[in-house]
This record gives sequence, structure tokens and C-alpha cells, in this order.
Amino acid sequence: MNSFLDNFSEYEDCSPPGVRLPEIKITKQNYKSLDLDPETSNFNFLRELCLDGVKKKGIDKLPNKKEYYTRAKEELKILDELGFTDYILLNWDILDFCHQNNIPTGPGRGSAAGSLVLYLIDVTKIDPIKYGLFFERFVSKSRAKKIKKDGVTYLDGSLLADVDNDIAYEHRDRVIEYIENKYPGRTAKILTLNTLSSKLCIRECGKIVANYTEMDINSITAHIPKTFGKVASISSSIDQSEKFSEWADQNEEVIKIAKKIEGLNKNSGVHPSGIAISFDELINFCPIQKANDGSLVTGYDMNWVSELMVKFDILGLRTLSVIYNTCNAIDLDPLNIPLDKDETYYPLAELECPHGLFQIEASTNFSVCKKIKPRTLEELSAVIAIARPGALDFADSYSEYVRFGEFQSVHELFDEELSYTGGIPLYQEQLMKMAVKIGFTLDESEQLRRIVGKKKVDQMPEWKQKIESKIEENNLPIEAGDVLWKVAEDSANYSFNKSHSIAYSTLAAWTIYLKFNYPKEFFLALLKMTHSEPTPQAEVSKISQELSRFDIKLLPPNLVKSSMDFSIEGKNIRYGLSSIKGISDKSLDSLRKFRSENNSTKFDLFLAAKQSGLNIGVLSALIQAGALSDDLTSDRSKLVLEAQLFNILTDREKRNFMTLAEANDIDLFEIFKDVKESSFEKIGDDGKVLIKESRYQTLKKKYSPYKDIYYKNSKSQNFANWYFEKTLLGFSYSSELSKVFKDKDQSPKNSLHFKSLNPRESAKYIFTVVFSKKDKSRNGNLYIKLELEDEFGSIDAILCDTPREKKCTAYLKNNQIPKEGSIITLHGDKTNDGDAIFINNMKVVDEMIYMNLKDLKA
Repeated sequence: MNSFLDNFSEYEDCSPPGVRLPEIKITKQNYKSLDLDPETSNFNFLRELCLDGVKKKGIDKLPNKKEYYTRAKEELKILDELGFTDYILLNWDILDFCHQNNIPTGPGRGSAAGSLVLYLIDVTKIDPIKYGLFFERFVSKSRAKKIKKDGVTYLDGSLLADVDNDIAYEHRDRVIEYIENKYPGRTAKILTLNTLSSKLCIRECGKIVANYTEMDINSITAHIPKTFGKVASISSSIDQSEKFSEWADQNEEVIKIAKKIEGLNKNSGVHPSGIAISFDELINFCPIQKANDGSLVTGYDMNWVSELMVKFDILGLRTLSVIYNTCNAIDLDPLNIPLDKDETYYPLAELECPHGLFQIEASTNFSVCKKIKPRTLEELSAVIAIARPGALDFADSYSEYVRFGEFQSVHELFDEELSYTGGIPLYQEQLMKMAVKIGFTLDESEQLRRIVGKKKVDQMPEWKQKIESKIEENNLPIEAGDVLWKVAEDSANYSFNKSHSIAYSTLAAWTIYLKFNYPKEFFLALLKMTHSEPTPQAEVSKISQELSRFDIKLLPPNLVKSSMDFSIEGKNIRYGLSSIKGISDKSLDSLRKFRSENNSTKFDLFLAAKQSGLNIGVLSALIQAGALSDDLTSDRSKLVLEAQLFNILTDREKRNFMTLAEANDIDLFEIFKDVKESSFEKIGDDGKVLIKESRYQTLKKKYSPYKDIYYKNSKSQNFANWYFEKTLLGFSYSSELSKVFKDKDQSPKNSLHFKSLNPRESAKYIFTVVFSKKDKSRNGNLYIKLELEDEFGSIDAILCDTPREKKCTAYLKNNQIPKEGSIITLHGDKTNDGDAIFINNMKVVDEMIYMNLKDLKA
């Protein structure tokens, strides 16, 4: 019997030789808008789109318009020769759909921002000539491959240019739906595969095979090197790290097993932005599967998908939503934000409020930005390029260049190419220009960048020889060739794509301008986007910390004054009812109906909630958040207790209790007391006994647990209000944490006070713990690292063991490690760099607020 392998030749040619592009469908309206015949070729249609873009962007009136014309013609020629025309039009079609439907799109992402054609047809918003960006970084003529078979053109998918697109976060599903409808049965999201890293293998094998504790094994994996953001393999770590090598010699079995599983697939996922589009039915190209949300996902990962079909990158970006929502509120086109004016960047000189600033708010980027203090888009672009593993080493030298103009020449021949980055070869495009300087074409320089950058060892000697030949051919200094080769080798680990950096620094500049010129509208847009965040209340907390710096208050939710979403109210912003934790999308209709009711007493309130279909959990959340009238909620915990008791009454009991309200100060417990004192002889409106003693005991048993919660929380009403507001809203408006726990001796300080201190000065503080980590340092010393916050900001704090004092060990021994969500008081010193607190001692606040019945059982 023949095996499959015996007949393998029959299947050998079944797979396509490359990617066949889906047929692009240009509408009659598109032809008509350009005054073209529907029989016009796709290339000529693309050409006319470019000509239209030239006119709309006013390029035909620029003094250097010929430079644009020449560049556009050359790009179009290369795209046509390589068979990329339809691919460009596929991207244009999707972006055009966005533009026609008012879906915000980004200025660009990746190397596509280097294409003038894409700029002219509005796929990108970055003028590549203005910023010195190269088309060759996007499309390499010598690298791309076009294959013809049986009269059909195929492209080498692995070498096909990538156009990465950003769109407003909330519209991504709509854009994907458009693609699916246009190419039915031929689209899917793309699989991702995550592998087992060296650190993970050592960590897990160390715990399972050799019984190491989590902290002990972490102190070992800390010695595994990480170069330019990439974790070294186990074998490389043994070669590079002396301490890890010594440990490996003593743990041969762990190393043996860890090496066997290193690199294996750990789990699969779905690419956050990748979409595959096939020429024919997708099932004919690759296996497919369903994700949890029912969408189709390829059975192959990105690398294999690119060999078989077109892949698009469509990322839903929250920042875009914030930018365009802000601009809509102030009637401003983001493209009219002044990127060339100094005042746009003034706030970065003394930046203290980074939240919402694209590519700046993350801690590393924020630190780099504060150090460099960028004054132009080019300098802001450099911040984005430097704030990455590998490039961080250049932060100080680039900062010196920005402040004092200090230029570090690598060779006088290349001074012009490196002039705007202080002599640092920060961008890949700079390497390309250096190669052009000695005689290579831009296309050849892109080949050099890729071969050295990708560490293609077999081709590197050939290119080193080519550099030497060019130097000799053009009679240039020999040392210039050596410098170019060294820069090519070294910068491969850190140099960045300038096209991407300029595009994303444009987004960053937009957020800077909007935040510091229109803070109220900007923060409103941020708050409205918290619905889309994984932890909405935590995001609200970060935003509320900055609002006071802009003289803006976040007003509490109010059943009458609040809209469903956040809204502007005078100079301030009013909290939206739908953002209160515990209020789901399903309850919004009930909440809208409930708002329309006129609730003069608490009983009216309870009854209206019931009749509106608002469940007791949502009503309790509204009460504890302080969203109801102050007349009704002077004691929120008691009102929740009464609501719980009212909820378990029958309709008959509710009706009759309401008739007794006025005589008992509208207090449900007084009514119960009155019924009991009447020896259960009160008569209801139906002529029967209102409540029998047995029913009274049943009700008492049901509400007793809620009563216990009330009594426990009422012991510290101020803290209870603070806690519920913080938990349900993300911030507290009725008090500050430091004031809730003030005492006669010494009131704890807040984060504002911390920032006013000099290094090594000490104080007592109170904070909420956002993140807690216990571990061992490389030297084997225990430490606890905490991320803390209060109403005004966030601070890191560290408690370490030292050779003289084992503070951390003592806290661990007594099980006094703060958990996330804990409230702690601490005494500590400000670190020398002024960014953190060295903890001398700390204490977890043992007061507890009970939110539900399970807390009582705990």
C-alpha cells in the first residue's frame, strides 16, 4: 500500500507560489469622483488619486513641487513594476471607507509613513519629503519579488510591504465588518503563538524539579541577561552571566529539562490588529478556528499567513478616539494643530502631568521626556526612539545635545546625516543616508540595513567588502568605511524607524496641544474612554489625580444632574451614572426610567427603584456612591440597610408600611419597632393583621446579616464613605485619605507633600497599595516593592533587607506584607533621585469596610 509520502509529488505544486491579491472592487462613484471611465486600469486610477491629492494638499503651489512630482512618479513606477498597485488600493479602499463614514484614522504607523503615494491618497497624514523619510524603507525594489505562473501574478508575501493602520478604538469592529462584507468567506483574524522563554523555563523547572521557592528562583532568573529588550537563551545566559553559570553547574537536572522545553509553544492567542484576506475561500488556504467571541481565526500564525494571503494591520487606538472627541468638542481639525510652533511643546519643559499623553505617559517614556525636554517635533520623535531597550543609553548624551548643542562627530563625512540627533545614529534612515553618502543607492542602503540588522551572517562579509569597494571607488577616507560598518553593526540593536517615530510623535504632539490648551474637553474625552479600559475605576483614579492641577473638579454622580456618561458642567466635569461600578449595560434602561421618577421620601425611592426594574445591587451602588439627594443620604450605610429590608418585604407589606411612614419619621426600623410594640395587632388595608410574629422573626432573620454590615461600617462613617466612593467611582470626593486617618499626634502626609521634600528627608504617609511584589535581589536580599497612590498621585516605595537589618524578613515572618487594595501608613525617606520612598517601617490599616455578605464570612 502506497503511503502519502510515496505520492507526495502529486501534492507538491498544489500550494500557490506566493500571495495572490484579492480583486480590488472600485465603485462607480469612485470613478465618477475623479471623472474617470470605469474601464480605467487600476494603475491609472491610483495615479489620478495621487494627482487629486496634489491639488487638495496644495502641493502644486509649493516652491519645491517638482521634487514631489519626481518622487511620486518614481514611487508609482516601482509599485507598478512590483505588482503592488492593487495592494495599495486595497489599503486605500479601507481607509476611504473610514473617511466617508467619519471614522478617525491615524497619521500613520511603521515604514508606510515614508511613502509619498500613501500620503497623497490619504492613507497616511505624514509628508515624507518634509521630514526626510524614505520610500525605500517602505518598499525595497531589489528585495520584493513578483512571480508569474499560468498567467497569474503572485507576490512573495514575506517581502510584501506592510501598511499598518490606526483607527478610533470604538470603530474597529465596524471596519472589520466592512472588510468581511466586501470579501465574504475570505477574511479572518490571525493566530499568535507564545513560546516558553528561558526565564519561564528556569523558574518553573527550578520550582518543580529542585523545589526552589518563588523568591529564591526569581533571584536566580534575575541573572539571565536581557539585551536590547530580548531575553537571552539558557545557553547564552550560561556564557554571559558568571553567577547564572555557577548556579547552572550546581543544578544540572534543572538546566537539562529547561533546555528541552525552551522555545516550545506555550499558548495561542489572537493578534490584536492583524486581519488576513485571501483571494479565494479562506478554507482553501489554511485551517480556521473560532475565537471565544465567535470570530474566525487562522490556524496559522502571522509568518505563515503572510506566505499565503494578504495581511492587514488595523489597530483600534484609544488615543485616536480621545483626540477626535476632543477636537469635535472644540471644532478643530487635528491636522490644523500647530506642530511647528514652540508653544505646542512648552508644557514639556516642566512636565508633571503625563496622563493621556501618547507615547509619553508610560514611566520610561515619561522619564526620558523629562530628561530631554523636547522643544520640536523632531526632538519629540527622538524621545520616542530613545525610550526603548538599547537606545536608553543615549538619553543623557541626546539631552546634552538638546540643552547645549553638543555634537559628537563619528566622522566628518557623516556630520550632515547625523546633525539633527547630535551625532547619534538614532534612526535607520540615518544609516541609509550614510551609505548613500559613500556611493550606494537608497535601495542598496536598505539592503545593507536589513542584512546587518537581521544578523544575516552569511551575507555580512559580502556587504563589508562592498563598503570597502565603494570607499576605494569614490576615493573616500578608509576610516569612513570602518565607521559606517561599525555604526551598521552597533545600531542594529537600537536604531529606530524614523517614519514610525515621526508618525507617532505627531499623535503625541496632538495630545500635548489638546491637553494643555483645552484640558476640560481633553479630560472629558479621557473619562469617556474609561469604559473601554480593562480597569475603568483605576483609570478614573489616574485622571482625577491630575484634574486639580488644571483647576478642574470631578463632580460626584448625581441622579438629577448627571448624564449617563461624563459631562461638562460649568468649569468642571460631572461623573456619569453608567460609570459607577456595579451598574451594567443591562441596567441602564431601568436607571433612565428610575431617574424620571420624583422621589420625595426614601420609601418613594425604594418603590420607584423596584417599579423601574432597578435591582437592589444597583440601588445600593447609587446610594453608597452618594448619587442620591443629600436629604436622603446623610447616612448612606443606614439607607442601604433600609433598602435591603424594604426589598424583602411583600408588596402588601410595602404598601402598608408606607402609610405608617410619617408617624415614624420615615424610618423603616421605627416602623418595625412600632409593629412589635403593638403586639403585632396592627391591621393592614385588607382588614387582616399587618404582620404576624412568625413573619416578623422571618424578616428579622433575613435582614440581620445586612444589619451586621451596617453596624460594622457605621463605626467609621467617614472611612466608609471614602472607601465606597473610591471603590465604586475610582476617586473620593467627600474627603482625602490623609484626612480620614488624621490623629492628634501627627497627621499622615500625602503625595504632594512627598514631592515638596528634598532627597533623604523623611515623613509619615498614608497610601492605597496599587501593586505589591516581594522578591529577592541579585545579591539574595529580600525586598518588597510597592506602587502606592492617593488622591494626588502615585509613588513607588521599597523595603529592603540589608546586611545589618533584616526588616523585610521580619515583615514576611509576621505575614505583614500589604496586598493590592490595602491601605498602609508608612514612615520613610525620599530616595536620592527623588522618585521613591525607602521604607523605615509600615503598618497595614486594619479597619475594614464590608461591602457584601461574603465579607462577613471572611
